[in-house]
Amino acid sequence: MERRVELDLLQQEKKGTKRKRERVELRRIEDRTSRQVRFSKQRNGLFKKAYKLSVLCNAQVALVIFSPAGRLHEFTSADS
Repeated sequence: MERRVELDLLQQEKKGTKRKRERVELRRIEDRTSRQVRFSKQRNGLFKKAYKLSVLCNAQVALVIFSPAGRLHEFTSADS
């Protein structure tokens, strides 16, 4: 019984110590290099999410992105 009470207390303490994500202010990144790096990372993340959506839901997904430099980046799910 005593062990169970200790476990319950530990779980309650852990719940209270969770860190929340900070909100990031959405605004244009002024530094050109930083903006390009962020674009590349975000683009890759979008492609991964599009792929996961197509696999998990058996959906046909198409994603078209134009970079700030005007380059075309695209993702299309494979036909099964």
